[in-house]
Amino acid sequence: MDKIKKSTHNKIYWILIVLSLIIGISIYGPLKDEFTLQFLLFFSGLPFFLFVIGSFGLLWPKIKPDGEEIYIKHALLIGILFIILFFIHVWIILPRICPDFGSCLGV
Repeated sequence: MDKIKKSTHNKIYWILIVLSLIIGISIYGPLKDEFTLQFLLFFSGLPFFLFVIGSFGLLWPKIKPDGEEIYIKHALLIGILFIILFFIHVWIILPRICPDFGSCLGV
């Protein structure tokens, strides 16, 4: 029973990762000219969110805490994972969408 549950969860996490990549590639590839820059910037959070959920879900069995003494290590690992993914999103993906970020927001 536990093996079936784990397999199903892994499939769901992989589906979320693949879905985030499909959304990202389709919306920010051939369909990029169909949307405004403001929409593209704000919508970019959805594929990022799906990718973070999928990667966190796949890594959870490997990094979940076993006892009280390692909770700080666990929190640091999760924080490092999230900040790395966030920096990739902000410093690599968003500049490809809009090189002059301030003007794209209408500021």
